[in-house]
Amino acid sequence: MKFLYTALFGLLTLSAVRAQIDQPSFGPSYADMAFYKLEDGAIVSIPHTAWDIAFSAAGQGLGIFLNEGAASSQGAASVELYLTAAEDFESTDTSNIVSRLYNDELSWDEGAFNHIKDGLDPFDFGWGRYDVTTHIVNGSRYFILKLRNGSYKKLFVESLAGGIYTIRYADLDGSGETTKTIDKAGFTGKTLAWFSFGSETAADLEPAAWDLLFTRYTTPLDDGEGGILEYMVSGVLSGPGVQVAQADGINPATVDFNDYSDNLTDSLTAVGYDWKEFNLSTFQWSIPGDRVYFILTAADSLWKVQFIDFEGSGTGISTLEKTFLSVLSATSDFPENLNGFEVFPNPATDEVNIAIELSDQPKQALVQLYNSMGQLVLARELKPQAGLNMKTLQIGELPAGPYFLAVQTEKGRAVKPLVVR
Repeated sequence: MKFLYTALFGLLTLSAVRAQIDQPSFGPSYADMAFYKLEDGAIVSIPHTAWDIAFSAAGQGLGIFLNEGAASSQGAASVELYLTAAEDFESTDTSNIVSRLYNDELSWDEGAFNHIKDGLDPFDFGWGRYDVTTHIVNGSRYFILKLRNGSYKKLFVESLAGGIYTIRYADLDGSGETTKTIDKAGFTGKTLAWFSFGSETAADLEPAAWDLLFTRYTTPLDDGEGGILEYMVSGVLSGPGVQVAQADGINPATVDFNDYSDNLTDSLTAVGYDWKEFNLSTFQWSIPGDRVYFILTAADSLWKVQFIDFEGSGTGISTLEKTFLSVLSATSDFPENLNGFEVFPNPATDEVNIAIELSDQPKQALVQLYNSMGQLVLARELKPQAGLNMKTLQIGELPAGPYFLAVQTEKGRAVKPLVVR
């Protein structure tokens, strides 16, 4: 789908588009994962040692993930996951290990525990199988975890029933057997429930909203000898609902999103690790100067992001420049029930009038006003009805400058530029 933004910027000058600098960090020795939000630059850093495995908290989610980021450049141990050929919990042991498992980093729907699913079996989810009669996912495979302290645990995910995961684990000799439950209801609106074998609890480690995750993960790379090596990298994973388009060989100041909108992808590694490169001659990190990323957030805000520096394992600090471009969608992409949308006067000083022509009566309608940095500064609910709807917004307290006025119904969103004097 091609998004058209030309009309959206008709009233804005180039000086109105303000770039901002943020510095998300992986922490010294890459010890942390950092949740980053483009809108306000908020960064929430969590040590990798805070968790070992994580469970999808989404309503229909079945993914179970491994903490691959715990290993640091200073030799700290990683968490390792192994599939066994055992047919029951009691016989699970290192003697029947089949293979080591890794996260795929393709989506937030599937992690390392799902990696070994049978792609031809729609009811196989790797760690378990879905029962069409009971609507319960029952555990079907047995695993071994090597924890950071070098100890081993055998692990069986018994079930996911009614939104509750039940897991069973013990030392390899069967001692310390424990059964725990992780209830999705305690993590509403979050991506994952993060479980630690140290605390034996699942924690809510995520902020309420985030767009990018700066972390460490393994990725398959060519070993130079015809084989594939699972290599640890420091990189950026896209958050749920986030889409990214990469633009290379461009002038960052003049590159146009319209030329790359068809390249938007929701792949977790759309930004990935290769926005930086280590120079073996200078022993320094370098950043491509002709690359930007267009990032469309789950909240429909469009940003241009360019990485400009990376300090490596000493501090883990990355530096990026972000520019807010717009909110979706363009004025030509009206929701099907929106026949007309006008904003006047424009420019406005103390108040602005909104006229909305609807072909039917939506359940709800929302007016949202964003500033030039992508921040939501005003939101008002409408009581919509079929036909002409009028709404007046008081804007006298707002700083002068360019804004984006959006009308949202359950059938879509329309956006108009607004200048406040």
